[in-house]
Amino acid sequence: MHVSLAEALEVRGGPLQEEEIWAVLNQSAESLQELFRKVSLADPAALGFIISPWSLLLLPSGSVSFTDENISNQDLRAFTAPEVLQNQSLSSLSDVEKIHIYSLGMTLYWGADHEVPQSQPIKLGDHLNSILLGMCEDVIYARVSVRTVLDACSAHIRNSNCAPSFSYVKHLVKLVLGNLSGTDQLSCNSEQKPDRSQAIRDRLRGKGLPTVPYYHFLLPLSGHVM
Repeated sequence: MHVSLAEALEVRGGPLQEEEIWAVLNQSAESLQELFRKVSLADPAALGFIISPWSLLLLPSGSVSFTDENISNQDLRAFTAPEVLQNQSLSSLSDVEKIHIYSLGMTLYWGADHEVPQSQPIKLGDHLNSILLGMCEDVIYARVSVRTVLDACSAHIRNSNCAPSFSYVKHLVKLVLGNLSGTDQLSCNSEQKPDRSQAIRDRLRGKGLPTVPYYHFLLPLSGHVM
């Protein structure tokens, strides 16, 4: 059984802590790297999800996966890369990778900001904030890669006394599965957004989502991720 990041945050009623963000970032980047090893643009539907708090799934094993199921009622513009909102054609797997990097960065900012009062700043270390900013660059070529994210996570793990990444993810899963009443309440409040969600959306240049999944804008290309 899995839980979404949104469910974990609703049950907690507060933001992700910095080590939790590093952990979810590391596990998510590993999952993306593995996905791009296996998938090519010849199978674009497998790449057509948008990472968001509702589609980022935390697994009891401590790993992370992604889905596009059961999130059609959510407003995903805040997590959708500008080039997708602008209906630009995407010609390579590298482009698709950068789309997911953007969505992951915005999702983790959302997690860091969840239920934080407007009067209080988001508390992130300089290194983590720098990585997330690099993930959320509006211009696709300026965005960092999955490899860069994984290298940053590895450096953080080496230079800190944090527990393994999977252990933080496991804890977030247990937070939800141990509070099933809180999970039930979540379905009634799924339309609610954190106070700063509009501010996050204002970062984007586009005003609407594509009318079809973004992978329809992919140009034909064969081959696999290196």
